[in-house]
Amino acid sequence: MRNTVRRLAAATGVLLAACALPIVATAPAQATTKQCESFLAGAGYKVGPKVHSACKDSASGGNYDTSYMECVVQMVALGIRNDLADIACTRAKN
Repeated sequence: MRNTVRRLAAATGVLLAACALPIVATAPAQATTKQCESFLAGAGYKVGPKVHSACKDSASGGNYDTSYMECVVQMVALGIRNDLADIACTRAKN
């Protein structure tokens, strides 16, 4: 009987860990997107859907160089200074 309870408890622990992993794995991307947006808002820029999209794409992009450069290009196209876009996109990646 004790072995059955132990096995059930172990299986439940593994199941809970497997369910929690996606939540833990996605949390950093949200935080860095917010850091990117907060930096630009603090610099006096309006943070709308296009800025949010650029920050999010940079934060979640797989290839560091490609997603970072796309972020900077999008922000400069929106009228954000290049040096500030560089800092914001770097914050999104880290």
